This record gives sequence, structure tokens and C-alpha cells, in this order.
Amino acid sequence: MGSEKKRDDVIHKLIQKIDENPNDAKNYYNLAAILVKQQSFDQAEELLVKSRENFNDSSSVDLLTYGLGNVYYAEGLYEKANRTFQTVRDQRLKKEANMMIAQGYFAQSEYKMAFAFGLTVLENSPSDADVNELMGDISLALGDIKMAQKYYDVALKAKKTAKLLFNRGVVEMAISKTKNNKFFDLSKEIDAKLFEQNKQRLVDVDKLLNKNVEEDD
Repeated sequence: MGSEKKRDDVIHKLIQKIDENPNDAKNYYNLAAILVKQQSFDQAEELLVKSRENFNDSSSVDLLTYGLGNVYYAEGLYEKANRTFQTVRDQRLKKEANMMIAQGYFAQSEYKMAFAFGLTVLENSPSDADVNELMGDISLALGDIKMAQKYYDVALKAKKTAKLLFNRGVVEMAISKTKNNKFFDLSKEIDAKLFEQNKQRLVDVDKLLNKNVEEDD
């Protein structure tokens, strides 16, 4: 109940801000973001579509368009989200928009397209942990173990999450042909529940490795 009341208070304050200053696009964007967290997707979409009509400057329109893309992405409408993100022209938002497009293609298992858009983001942010993690995920999905290792290792310099460490462990398992490694240990230490949930992936990787060994023989 406490978290719901806090969220309702935030929504009320944002509505007040909009009433007081209807010419600030950030207030509409922030309100839509809260509605998305509540999974009130229709309300968030309606808010952003209608509020866009009230602005003529490109930066405000692009911010609200980017927010609209986030609504569609959160709703799982990845194709619609990507089409929306591609209309964003503001250079300050372009990186984030391309990152979301890459994630959208990744979610649809269109890994080559995801890789292409990920690269455009990486060109301007070569050390960004989130971008490198995504590129590692894409490379792993494409079966390029060495490339995945490269990207994951860059990401690990800046952050160490259970998910990132687990995926790096999968890569290490594929390289060393052994089931146990330090990355799995660290992942399990941070989030044992996530590790257990992903155990089936280890079985699948192990089967694939054994199949490759048999084919080589």
C-alpha cells in the first residue's frame, strides 16, 4: 500500500506541474513513464500522442516521441516501438533511441539487425557497460563466442550484475568446455534465485558442446 500511495502522490504532483506549466514536455514524459510502470499503457499512449500536438519545437516533440516508443516497447509491441524510435532526430536522444531499437530487434530474435543498431551506439560510447552487455548478448545469440567474450569483458569493467556474470559464465563454459567457472560462482553469490532459474541454459550449452565434440570425432 505504501508504494502505491507514493506513486499516486508522484502522479498527482506531475499533474499539478502540467497544470502550472503546460509548456514543459518533460512533465508529460515523466507522467507517461509512471503510467508505464503501472502498466497503464493506453493512458500513457493517449497522454503522449495528445500532448505532442501542443508542441511545435522539435526537441519537445522528439522527447515525447521517444517516450511513446518506450510505451510500445514496454507493451511488447517491438515493431511499432522501432518505427517510433526511428523518427527521433534529436541528437541528445538518438543514442538512447538506437539502443532501444537494438533491444527491440533482439527481443524479436532479429539478431543481425540488433547488432547493426548496437554498433551505431557503440561507435559513440565504446566503454558504455549497458551497450557492451547488449552486444555481448547479441553475439552470444549469434553463436560468436569470442565476440561475446570481448563485449562482456568490457561491460564487466563497469558493473557486475548476476545476469551479466551468468552470461559471461556461459561464454567461459563454451571456451573452456568445463561446467564450473568463477563467473558462475560470482553470479550465484549475487543472486542464487536467478542462477537456479537459468540452470537449464547450462544443460543446453553442455549438450551443444558435447554434440560438437562428437561431430569433430
